[in-house]
Amino acid sequence: MNQQKKTLCIAGSMILPLAIGQPAVIIERDGGYRQTTTVINMKRLSDSVIRFETQNTRYFLHLTSVAKAVTV
Repeated sequence: MNQQKKTLCIAGSMILPLAIGQPAVIIERDGGYRQTTTVINMKRLSDSVIRFETQNTRYFLHLTSVAKAVTV
């Protein structure tokens, strides 16, 4: 069966290193978090774009610096 996967383009930063066999954990530019299903392949397209595929979705991650402010 040929399953059509959706494609998402998102901007954010990796919280954990991207690894095949593990879910991706991303903090998005708007401050929200995303945990994906298991990563099945990945490729760095440039210094700022990573393409990876999970069981359900193809992602284009545009890497951004996410300010991490901590108030004490």
